[in-house]
Amino acid sequence: MHLRSIAAFFVITLAPAFASAAQTPPPAAILKLANAVVHAAKTNDASGLRGILTGDAVVVDENAPFVWRGSGAGAAWWSVVTAAAKKDRLTNMKAAGVRIGEYRESPTDAYLVQSMTITGLAGGNPFAESGTMTYTFHKSAGTWLISTMVWSTKS
Repeated sequence: MHLRSIAAFFVITLAPAFASAAQTPPPAAILKLANAVVHAAKTNDASGLRGILTGDAVVVDENAPFVWRGSGAGAAWWSVVTAAAKKDRLTNMKAAGVRIGEYRESPTDAYLVQSMTITGLAGGNPFAESGTMTYTFHKSAGTWLISTMVWSTKS
């Protein structure tokens, strides 16, 4: 099922709204990246995902081709997510219990883990899926960019 792809999308779109829940919140520069993804999602414009990933970025998802690489990984992944949502007739998607479980930062890299439950309708039937979104970020020449994004369901 493509729910994990869609869940990953909602993790990204809701990250800025729940960042304040962390014990050590991410800095504004990292939240700015999440806000750029939110804007892209709200406008359904994948161009907003360009320029916010590193040149060697990796996005991992359950849908083929399962991994996207490079600075265009976000836009390429986004096109698959939107197609999966349409195909699976996913509607009324919401994230509940979103929290930053861990945030760590070094001078050039950062690690962020969020947990949540995604709810909505799949073909008119309710569903709920719990999981985590794990991000890494890299800082080069004073600029933070997303270096990895992975959604995992809780077993």
